[in-house]
Amino acid sequence: MESRLKLFYLLVSGLCLFASCATAQSNSIDPRTALAAACIAPSDKTGGLEFTADSSYIQLSSAGDNAYASIDGERMKGLVEEQAGIARRYREAGNQYWGRIIGTSADHETADWMMDQLRQSGVENIRLDTIALPAQWLPRSWGLAVEVDGRATMLTSAWPAYGSVGTSSTGETLELIDVGLGMATDFKGRDVRGKAVILHSIATSSTVFNSVRRIGALERAEEQGAAAIFIVLELPGNLQTAFYDVGTSVPTFSIGSEDGVLLQRLLTDSALTDSVEIQIKMEVDSLEGLNTSSVRGEVLAATPDAEKIVIVAHRDAYFEGAADNASGVATALELMRYFAQIPQSERKRTIEIIGTPGHHNIVRTGFSWLYENRESILDNAVLLINAEHTAHALIDRFGDELCTTNSTGPFSWQINGSNTLAEITLKTFDEFGIPRWAETGGPVGEIRTIADLVPSIVLMHAGVLLHTNIETTEAIPAASLAATTRAYAKIIERVSGMGLSELTQ
Repeated sequence: MESRLKLFYLLVSGLCLFASCATAQSNSIDPRTALAAACIAPSDKTGGLEFTADSSYIQLSSAGDNAYASIDGERMKGLVEEQAGIARRYREAGNQYWGRIIGTSADHETADWMMDQLRQSGVENIRLDTIALPAQWLPRSWGLAVEVDGRATMLTSAWPAYGSVGTSSTGETLELIDVGLGMATDFKGRDVRGKAVILHSIATSSTVFNSVRRIGALERAEEQGAAAIFIVLELPGNLQTAFYDVGTSVPTFSIGSEDGVLLQRLLTDSALTDSVEIQIKMEVDSLEGLNTSSVRGEVLAATPDAEKIVIVAHRDAYFEGAADNASGVATALELMRYFAQIPQSERKRTIEIIGTPGHHNIVRTGFSWLYENRESILDNAVLLINAEHTAHALIDRFGDELCTTNSTGPFSWQINGSNTLAEITLKTFDEFGIPRWAETGGPVGEIRTIADLVPSIVLMHAGVLLHTNIETTEAIPAASLAATTRAYAKIIERVSGMGLSELTQ
């Protein structure tokens, strides 16, 4: 009995102690409830992912890097937001197909904005190189609707693949058929002729690189007579995703996974003898007489015959395009501001910026323009840097959700040049804590037509949010912008005493 009483008193004392501790710490944070959940499948309800505060991201710095402290990640993030604002204004003006789309008012506003940023930084020889465009594909409007519980329901995630053909002005009503991943065995015994074919695609390294394209499912669907193709990108949420030209000759759309589940349910619940139909309407324009431009400026060296370093950043984007490529433009602008602060008498090389119109159109205008003007662009150039997708939070996948983290990257990279240039570049990336692939690889991006003509560096993050409507400013950590841009500045300074032959061989 006595032992039981002792146990009772101990229990009461423990509860009282817990209560007093809880009272004393009433202002402390309970991490289970006080912080927003990071793993959220984005949808119409959430509007996107929830990212950690900029101050929370992992950062690496050393005393030797203090010289680059004036390269300000917060300022660059503001530049990213301003570019995102241009894209949003274009959407709010009534454009369903939105972003900083080449040849449109958003494109011209971006060029003017970029020139103004260069003027404020003290950059010289600021100018536009105007480029006439061939006829441009531009969808005016579209809509996909199915009947759910007796009423029409729009598939809000539907987004036309670049270059897709439209429908008649009245639209089309087609029977739906789901062929899974679109492998040869998935089509076996299935009649897809004249139907709207659903393909499920698994994103690999990013949304643009996915299984449907890798296994030839699009070609298979079209060869067998599909009248329309819907690519359900199997990422959590209901993302809108902009694919590059998929090369089909029938209306082709990307679909978010939540809308994909809806279509699956309709097909599963329908009677064996009943079909499920979808209404498709898309009006596409082919616009003549448009133009775009490359924005150019220079931070001049002490002598007029000095060698130069060229920094390229494409200006166009789908949706807000915060990583692709507002981050790259912000990096290029900040580099120009940084080097413009150095007295001209101390500058060994001219730094030139080129804000190209970009490659998000069928003729890949930026690629073509750089190649056509390669001789003048690369005249006396000793190094070419592609500022593209220069910052991004690491997004991971766990179960049915996308999860944000307090880390950045990882980045793919390619270096054309000497072993010495490669050693300097990779060492500098590591010094600033930039996570990267262990091996070289990945896309070269905007400079791909000229990257092999001079020593060049590409560092790029192309993750799961690429070309989606949730690739927003929130996904771009200021710490990541600062790290990449400071690394580029240090690389430029480290190679300042090296000649072209040392950078090449």
